[in-house]
Amino acid sequence: MRLAVTVLLRAGDGGAPLLATADAVARQRGVAVEMAVIGSPEDALARSVAARHGATIVDPGKRPGAALNAAIRSTAGEYVAVIPGGFIPAPALLERASAVLRGDESVVAVAPDVRVLAAGGMDAAVWGPPAVEASALLADPARTPPVFICRRSVWERAPFDERLGGLVEYEFWLRLALAGAVLLPLPGPLVARDAAAMTRSSVSDDEDLRQFRDVLERHSDAAAVHMRTALVEREVGFGRTREVHRELLARRDADLAALDRLRAEAAHHLAYLEHHSESAVDWGDLRRLDPLSRDWGYDRGTPIDRRYIEDFLAAHSSDVRGAVLEIQESDFTQAFGGPRVDSADVLDVDGSNGNATVVADLRSAPGVPDASFDCIILTQTLHVLDDMAAALRECDRLLRPGGVLLATFPAASRVCLEYGRDGDFWRLTPAGARRLVEGGFRPAHMTCDVFGNVLTTTAFLHGFAAEELTAEEYDVVDPYFPALTGIRARKTSHPERAAPRGVVLLYHRVGSGPDAHGLATAPAEFERHLAYLRDRCTVLPLEELLQMPPETLPERPVALTFDDGYLDNLTTAAPQLSRDAMPATFFCTTRWLETPGEYWWDALERILDGGEAVPELLTIALAGTPCTLPTATAADRTVAMARLHDELVHGTRDGRDRLVAALFEWSGRRPADAARRPMLAAEVRELSRIPGMAIGAHTISHLSLPDQPSSVRLEEMIDSRAALEAITGRPVRCFAYPYGAVDRATA
Repeated sequence: MRLAVTVLLRAGDGGAPLLATADAVARQRGVAVEMAVIGSPEDALARSVAARHGATIVDPGKRPGAALNAAIRSTAGEYVAVIPGGFIPAPALLERASAVLRGDESVVAVAPDVRVLAAGGMDAAVWGPPAVEASALLADPARTPPVFICRRSVWERAPFDERLGGLVEYEFWLRLALAGAVLLPLPGPLVARDAAAMTRSSVSDDEDLRQFRDVLERHSDAAAVHMRTALVEREVGFGRTREVHRELLARRDADLAALDRLRAEAAHHLAYLEHHSESAVDWGDLRRLDPLSRDWGYDRGTPIDRRYIEDFLAAHSSDVRGAVLEIQESDFTQAFGGPRVDSADVLDVDGSNGNATVVADLRSAPGVPDASFDCIILTQTLHVLDDMAAALRECDRLLRPGGVLLATFPAASRVCLEYGRDGDFWRLTPAGARRLVEGGFRPAHMTCDVFGNVLTTTAFLHGFAAEELTAEEYDVVDPYFPALTGIRARKTSHPERAAPRGVVLLYHRVGSGPDAHGLATAPAEFERHLAYLRDRCTVLPLEELLQMPPETLPERPVALTFDDGYLDNLTTAAPQLSRDAMPATFFCTTRWLETPGEYWWDALERILDGGEAVPELLTIALAGTPCTLPTATAADRTVAMARLHDELVHGTRDGRDRLVAALFEWSGRRPADAARRPMLAAEVRELSRIPGMAIGAHTISHLSLPDQPSSVRLEEMIDSRAALEAITGRPVRCFAYPYGAVDRATA
């Protein structure tokens, strides 16, 4: 029998956030879930959760602590999880939390990181539970984790305080901290919170202060002991906030000045357009009720969606291997599988299709044996089936463990009436496609690729041909106007392998000294990292981690990588790695193989954060516009360094060199004799000859590749690889994108 976990679901303001949380709790894997909703029995949404998920409803009444205690008493889970409505747990949250609690009896509770999502689904911030100390909690109740999981036995010894009118979870957590309990963070993040769904507390400031006072009065003795430390921590926090506030004010002023310039330019351009009667949108040939083509664009060339389908399959072409199943024809199998394909089958419900080797209904194909295929290609197919979930369950059955489903879903397209009035049913947003595959195809490791923007989506609806748009227009992805979603789902019989296959640790320098950009790991700290890895993990070569079948990977697999090829990788990191027989991959640039050089960010730090005086103002051209930055104080220089850093990251090779040279001239510093430098050719060769040390390519000059023309991208990639292979005499098969910056064209 699976381990049971009691989930206390705080209804809060109800609405869609409550339903989303309840649905996510119901999707937890590896554990049996008992759900109790703290909400009014008269509330329709609470009743809906109870009906759909078998939850118990507990009326909160006037004392929230009494409601929480009653909810726990109504269930029997070994562990208790508190999850407010609107917080969305990942499917592995309770399984991960239970494993930690089960593995270490000294741990009484765990709290996961929370990812706060901004508009468009982009990550805005990650909140992680701080080190659990009573003084920190006394200094700021907001440090209480909003989601936590504890042992039932802990609650039985000290249930929630039923006398409090609020802050009961805070008081419970504080009580555990004061008792010296082991409370662990659970990194992930394994919980998401949509910023758009957040609401302010209905409790007034006065009421909030009264509740806080009630908690302190119950722990007055402990508060007296810890209050001095709490006040100091609070004052330190205020000081840091003041520093950040000053920096933000400086940025705000600079941004407001830039905004004023842009508004003036816009007003000038608008006046010009109005003078020439060109201020309105010119619809041209698109002001029409009939599309340019009703045949998907075939009469003009290649349909636009096919370009995206081929991009998706090209990105995952290594999955097209072994026994492959495709629908209606095998064109994509042949184009993207090539010699990797052992057998290519075509499924169709129409027996007259001469290409079909399997005549069956994809929603139910009992005549096809289980685990028949290594790959199923399902492009623009599921939306014309009335039961997409059934088809996905059948694909799951037909795939072998480790097999991959490659499916695409339209978000916007004309209706396919060629299949009849009831032959085209669905359109899916990226969120809908993910949810559909998660529901019918589990456990799996799933990735989602989104394609399209307002231009390509409009052009597709009008029947433009793919050849009528430019590559740059295809490359732009606007999450508000997707045209198509691609889902890659790899089947696994091991739920614990549903997460990414391992961890890749990225280091840069191993050394001490100034580190404004956070790139250095102190040698003693690196030593502690290696000790942890040696005792608890299995360190593999990067290529081995990427290529091993998931089912054969050892527990807790880790690969070590180092970006930028600093000299201390050879002199400091490599000896420590060799001593522990730990393999690593070093991604090296090739610009300074013959002559010592310096990365621009190190030069920037040396100029502005090196402790030597500089002029009080820096006037320099940024993005072609003259810009004056104050540099009189340390805070000024920090702001200036951030502004210059943003410009240099996205610059061209020549533009970046000119800007750095201008900074050296302005400051009076010397560009030569840098204390930190990348390895020379002989040093790279020496490193490559140490057993276990592999060399990877990292471009010639560390440019952000998506910001460069294609000719520069190719030169940076190909020439750096060739140079490293010539130096080491070995093939270079791994590549790291500078800054992690990559788009589809670069990939």
